[in-house]
Amino acid sequence: MQGLFTYYRSLLFILFIVFVSFKQNAYGQSFVPSDSLSGILIGQEAKMFYNMMNGDKLSADKMIGEDYVTINADGVMQTKTEMMKTFGKFKGATATLYDKRIRTYGNLSIITGRARFYLKSILVAEVFYTETWVYRNNQFYFIGWQGTMTGAPSYYPTIVSLSGLILLYFIARLIMRKFRKRRAA
Repeated sequence: MQGLFTYYRSLLFILFIVFVSFKQNAYGQSFVPSDSLSGILIGQEAKMFYNMMNGDKLSADKMIGEDYVTINADGVMQTKTEMMKTFGKFKGATATLYDKRIRTYGNLSIITGRARFYLKSILVAEVFYTETWVYRNNQFYFIGWQGTMTGAPSYYPTIVSLSGLILLYFIARLIMRKFRKRRAA
């Protein structure tokens, strides 16, 4: 009887360990946020972009966590303090965000997607981005940005070719004028 009790106690202990392990893994893998949480995060993202594009430094400062780190598409890495020194450089620009994916891990949320940035309706950059948000002290804080250029906008080769042709035209005119002056003299 004692051996049977020990066997069941060991079996119960093993089942308990397996259950606890499974529960932790299952929790760690459930990263799709609820619709309401997604809505809150998208709203926070929209506020953050509004603050950046309109140069609202005071509002942005309240949203950005002290542990913020950015790695921009131009390869520059900055802390919150460094970034706030140059805050406002995107004032007047607009952005279109799409292909978003939101994942949540406890109090940490990650938004990935693509963004197109415009100056006066001219596309100046298109990037893949990753934003990191953390929920603490009863609010979401923006703590990370990483952007990677998707390549030059498709019209850039046209602009370069057109600029080259215009330059070539003016050089040809300059040469022709000099040639005419020499012939006239």
